[in-house]
Formats: sequence, C-alpha cells, structure tokens
Amino acid sequence: MVSYRLLLGIVVGIVFSFFTAFFFNMEEIIKQLQLYSQIDVLKVIIILVGANFKFDLFSIFTASSTIIDFFSPQLLASIFIGYLSGTISKGLKRGFLASLLVIIIDFLIWMLLSVISGEDLMALFQGTQLSVTIGGILTAFIGSSIGGLIGGVISGPYEEVY
Repeated sequence: MVSYRLLLGIVVGIVFSFFTAFFFNMEEIIKQLQLYSQIDVLKVIIILVGANFKFDLFSIFTASSTIIDFFSPQLLASIFIGYLSGTISKGLKRGFLASLLVIIIDFLIWMLLSVISGEDLMALFQGTQLSVTIGGILTAFIGSSIGGLIGGVISGPYEEVY
C-alpha cells in the first residue's frame, strides 16, 4: 500500500524548497534573480534551489563566528522544509525519511539543472570551494533532518491501516 501522506509530504517539501531560502534571505537572492530573470529562466530556478545549500556549517567551527551567525536563513529554510514535510508525512520515521528525501531530490535537481544550463560544477567541488560546498550540503541535511524529526513528533504517530 502506498503512503499518500509520505508522497504528499515529499512533493510539498520539494515545492516549498524552491522558495523558502528566498523568503528567509530575500535581500541577497533578489538581486541575482533580477539580473537573470530576463536572460535565463533556468538560471533563476538554479539560484532558487541552490540557495538552500549556501550556508557552510564548517565555517561556524573554523572561523570566529557568533551564535547569531549560526541561525542563517539557509539553515532556517532547511529546518522549515523538513518540518513541513515531516508534519504532512506524520510519524517520526516517516517525517525523517520525507525530509531527507526532499533534500536529496533538491540536490539532484540542483545538479541536473546546473549541468543542463552549462555551469562549471568542477569549481564547486575542488580547492577551497570543496569545504564550502560539502558544508552547505551537510547543513541542508542536518537542518532538514532536525525539522523532519520535530514535525514527525509533533504530528503524532502514523496510523497503520490493515
């Protein structure tokens, strides 16, 4: 039997992941969107999805950062995406699973659209950019997992129907 709540949670999480980092960090992203909106629509979608992976968790521990820097818009967006998909999926295990699947699918969409639009992905995965990219991906996974666990616990256990 297919769990429609799980599928609905994943779909809603993916749809909201296009906009949540934009909502939490509007002033930086809107300048880029205005630049590319007339030229390339695909680049706009890449900016919206890729904004979820911009915050580097490693920089908190390696640089002299404050506790306020820890609550970045991208981390809050990942927690919100996870919370939303976990609440819709209902249940601790399903909420965790849905939130992780949302971030994995977002990452795959981001990479696929970047390849299609002709961006240089090697620049993201070499040299000093490697730790920033891996830190952003890890931050999205951690934030989404925390949100999914919170949403799954708050929504209560999943009712199994036989």
